[in-house]
Amino acid sequence: MPSVSLQHWQNDRRLRLTEMDAHCAASAALAPPNALLAEESLCGFVMLLSGHFQGFCRDLYAECSQIVAAQVPVGMRGTIQAQFVAALKLNYKNPTVDTIKKDFERFAFTLDFSADPANGPRVTHLGHLNRWRNCVAHQSPGVPQGVPLLTLQAVRDWRVSCDGLAGWLDAIMHVELSHILGAPP
Repeated sequence: MPSVSLQHWQNDRRLRLTEMDAHCAASAALAPPNALLAEESLCGFVMLLSGHFQGFCRDLYAECSQIVAAQVPVGMRGTIQAQFVAALKLNYKNPTVDTIKKDFERFAFTLDFSADPANGPRVTHLGHLNRWRNCVAHQSPGVPQGVPLLTLQAVRDWRVSCDGLAGWLDAIMHVELSHILGAPP
């Protein structure tokens, strides 16, 4: 069964991103075109996609940590919960592969993105998304080196990759929590 976090991603976050996609498409289709509006809309889409994916990852991590903490004696729960949130990288860093790994590997397993061949392009897209996110957030001029131009199709591709990573990470955590708890969560 999918986590509450994945259900929220699928039923709320994705819908919001779909609306932003439609807005970007409409901005690009204006006659006469308004290049500045189209560019600003794409920049906003990048920020929203990165933020929503980071939010999903943080929500899933919190949900998993609460499931584990609920299994310990009541007197230990506060301590366990405090340890899970201490220096949580997803609270203040972009949702990069390294950030996600550092946080989720606190559950004492190795999070291997390369174990799923579908993750190769997804990880590349996540890297491009994060590079553009930083350029937009910091108002860096030009195109980041080594990444494609910012287009609606590129953001759509990144969105599909974030969706795939969300489903993959949810499934991995279901398996890992089943090992940790000795039964499905």
